[in-house]
Amino acid sequence: MAQGIAKITDNYVHRFNVNNAYFQDLPPVELSLIVVIPAFKEPDILPTLKSLEQCKAPQGKVELIIVVNAAENVGLEDLKTNQNTVDQIKSWEKSLLSNVFTIKIIREEQLPKKFAGAGLARKIGMDEALRRWSILPKNGPILCLDADCTVSETYLVSAEKAFSNPLIQQAHFQFEHFYLQEKDAFLRSGIIQYELHLRYHIQGLKWAGYPNAKHTVGSCMAVRASSYAKSGGMNRRKAGEDFYFMHKLLPVCQFTYLEAVVYPSCRSSDRVPFGTGRAQLEFLDSGVQIRNTYHPDTYICLKKFFDLVPNLFNSDQVIENVPDELKKFLLEQHFESRVKDIKSQSSSLKIFIKNFWQWMDGFMVLKMTHYLRDSYFPELAIDIAANSLIKILEESQSTLSLTELLTKFKQLDLDYFSDGLTMMET
Repeated sequence: MAQGIAKITDNYVHRFNVNNAYFQDLPPVELSLIVVIPAFKEPDILPTLKSLEQCKAPQGKVELIIVVNAAENVGLEDLKTNQNTVDQIKSWEKSLLSNVFTIKIIREEQLPKKFAGAGLARKIGMDEALRRWSILPKNGPILCLDADCTVSETYLVSAEKAFSNPLIQQAHFQFEHFYLQEKDAFLRSGIIQYELHLRYHIQGLKWAGYPNAKHTVGSCMAVRASSYAKSGGMNRRKAGEDFYFMHKLLPVCQFTYLEAVVYPSCRSSDRVPFGTGRAQLEFLDSGVQIRNTYHPDTYICLKKFFDLVPNLFNSDQVIENVPDELKKFLLEQHFESRVKDIKSQSSSLKIFIKNFWQWMDGFMVLKMTHYLRDSYFPELAIDIAANSLIKILEESQSTLSLTELLTKFKQLDLDYFSDGLTMMET
């Protein structure tokens, strides 16, 4: 594969909307990791950079590609903030005592208004990272980080170790918000509830039997260069790019959780329509005390459907046995004909199941979840919903507070991480 990465990259560049190469110099021969960091209107990127500097040194070299970006219509103040970001990066680079890092700055501050955002900025950086790997040539990993995050000291070595296994194509770091350090009580409550919602939903899907129930936090993603290229690369979505990118790869790639932790910011932000910052902003603006989330009956319904999947291979009863709540949705997705097509392309039950989950991907499951929410199971307050799910998962009768619930779901996630590699069947 190492010899083939240049050809894979060339094919990708010719097929997709890829900018000309930003850098012509040779990457370090010892390069083992490339970290891509989009930055727009970041008042202080130094904590992110310093946390990387304080990491345990990997065996190889690390290249940081920082994409300082803005839309073509952005205001002067935002451009000044971007310039300050660049100045901070250069100052930090000069102060570096370590020879582990190579810093590359991309400035794209005239991006089309229609596409400017996190997705396009990540794509620009990841496309360049792909090119950098192809020059060596090495089929190395591309790590995604955000400019308002910090990382645990094992961030670099954990990724390097995982991707030394040639089978690993995709990975995701653990994440944790430093809510205990947040002085604003309302903001602290907001981030506790938001993180609880993320963990609650993944555990609900996991319990329901969805095989690709994985976290998709943009600042925690990692992907091997060849898989990035073969998948068609990062999308240009203004937000939610992480979810769509990861779920494009999850059904077809070997995946693992990484041991290290990324610490996203707890701040509110208007820069993107989704994600932590936006969730915090909407929570603050709403004035409510409790967020809503998916009803636990949603996962009970999904479980009934997912449990049927193996039986579909040898049964002519395709739609008849699915839960009544899902029949209309599945008919609209041409479920019967799709199952028939999948069966015709599958020589065994094992292959059928693999092909089925490629079709029933994360986007489809999300649409199904939203359909159940809008048609049958209205959202519940996060504390009520999470307590209800805990009682299902652990047969517990105790009622926990928000912080206790977050601790509980965080532990469930850690148990999930420690199960070992979560990989597709080969």
